[in-house]
Amino acid sequence: MHGVPFSLEMNLRCGLAILLLVLAEVDCALLKIVETHSSASHRQPRSIPKGLNATVSSMNGRREVGRIFNGKPSKRGSWPWQVSLQLLHPKLGFIGHWCGGVLIEPTWVVTAAHCIHNDLFNLPIGALWTAVVGEWELDSGGRGSARLPVERVVLHERFNNYMHDIALMKLARPAPLSKMVRTICLPEPEEELANRQCTTSGWGRYGPTQSLSTALLEASVPLLDLEKCTKAYGKSVPIRSSHLCAGNTDGSSGSCVGDSGGPLQCRRADGVWQLAGVTSFGSGCARPGYPDVYTRIQSYVKWIKNIMDNDDDTLLL
Repeated sequence: MHGVPFSLEMNLRCGLAILLLVLAEVDCALLKIVETHSSASHRQPRSIPKGLNATVSSMNGRREVGRIFNGKPSKRGSWPWQVSLQLLHPKLGFIGHWCGGVLIEPTWVVTAAHCIHNDLFNLPIGALWTAVVGEWELDSGGRGSARLPVERVVLHERFNNYMHDIALMKLARPAPLSKMVRTICLPEPEEELANRQCTTSGWGRYGPTQSLSTALLEASVPLLDLEKCTKAYGKSVPIRSSHLCAGNTDGSSGSCVGDSGGPLQCRRADGVWQLAGVTSFGSGCARPGYPDVYTRIQSYVKWIKNIMDNDDDTLLL
């Protein structure tokens, strides 16, 4: 990429949640997110490191910085696969939260490649990154959260600006799975996603002029026909079948809320949440008429599984 414009058992298997008293085995995502999270009192947003979320200038097709906007605070534990990717810059020092990520296996996080390789830097170096899991309020170190060093970073070999905007991070040790930390299921490559309930999440702005929120925000977004994004962005930005088009085109909310690399999660009819996409780019804080664009995970399921299955044989940085 070349531009920048979180003696009883709980058994969870791809969403099936049986919540008892003692946590034992956690396998994939929750079938129906159990409403056990108390509604937290939300502090006033404070200024935090800006982080990264790619937006597009309709004039020049370049990425610019933005965040999820007009979202609402999520309930604690609602999105237990959400990851905060935090950066230690070799020259600028510890920046803190930079991008979102998604826990897909206890030792693997998927994110956007442009979080790692962009106009500001190219840092596919595991030692510079930390994955924070189980976090709801940034930098709070709340109960159930954990800071995990990143061991390796893998960018898609064909990544170039808006295309193939996906990367994997292997954690140095497994995430401590619990009701606050879970993995999300991947969709089947040919599975139909239309008419799903979808939500984007991240640490962003309540509105375009407001401070960044430390609370994890969420915004419901509809999946749209890819043609809507093609028409909106024109020739300056190539929209392909490896993208997902989603968002409220009236400007009411969008991925000025979803940090780059964060999840677009969609719920199946049986209640299973799946990772439909990772936030790639948009027009900037839900500009009316411009949906947001996500990397379509279905296009990369084979790539993801190949990297994870052949970890020892893959050239990783």
